[in-house]
Amino acid sequence: MLKITSLTILILLSSSLYANDHDVDLGVDLDGKYQQQNYNNATSKSYRLGLQPWLLIDNWLFYAELPFEARENTTQSSQTIYARTSTGRVIRRIPPQTINTKQFQQQEGLADASIGLSYVFFRQNWQHNIGLDYKFDNGDANLGLGSDSLETSASIATTFSYNMLSLNAQAGYLWVGGNNPNQNKDYAFASTSITWQAHPTLKISLSYNNQTEPYHNAPEQAFIQSRVDWRINRALKIYSSYGQYLQQHISLPESEFSVGAKFLF
Repeated sequence: MLKITSLTILILLSSSLYANDHDVDLGVDLDGKYQQQNYNNATSKSYRLGLQPWLLIDNWLFYAELPFEARENTTQSSQTIYARTSTGRVIRRIPPQTINTKQFQQQEGLADASIGLSYVFFRQNWQHNIGLDYKFDNGDANLGLGSDSLETSASIATTFSYNMLSLNAQAGYLWVGGNNPNQNKDYAFASTSITWQAHPTLKISLSYNNQTEPYHNAPEQAFIQSRVDWRINRALKIYSSYGQYLQQHISLPESEFSVGAKFLF
């Protein structure tokens, strides 16, 4: 017991001395988001609540996310029915009837957790960022709450700011590991965006994102998105976004909308 107490005191003293020599900040954010993806004959809705602890030491940022997610999927289909006689002839006096069928599925639970590390440094109007992220496979893939694969990504980003405008570019690479039953592929990704600081509490941005083929015979992944961020006060920020894929494909949503709020503790 004495050894444990002595060790605890030593750790606290060391942490205090380290904090005195460095800029250290610690916090937890709570991010809640609603997202809706509209397909040709289906709609997917998700409600996500993520617990995001973080630790900032000088220019180093350590962060993690443990998300809880609920999903709703609605599929609609239609079939035209013709009235026929016993011989199979269509009865012309009775117009064809269209029957609409709607299927509804709902899942909820813990989604894939993640951890990350980034380093940022500044040069006049430039801000540069190097990041490393790791995603676990704890979410139930059968319920659509996870990818059933481990993912590691490395990225580099740079931002140039002038007056109320900021230009950003990012590039990176993602490696897929774990069980990976869907045979997803490693892929490179890149994005660019422009942000307008319309008000000290309001930002409006437009971004373009693309990546190489994430799985065999995947459609083009080019995606454009507009986003608005509004900081209500020091502890609360709300945001909304709308995006579309440039290519129309049955596996890609025709549009994507999200709205959320982040609480800063």
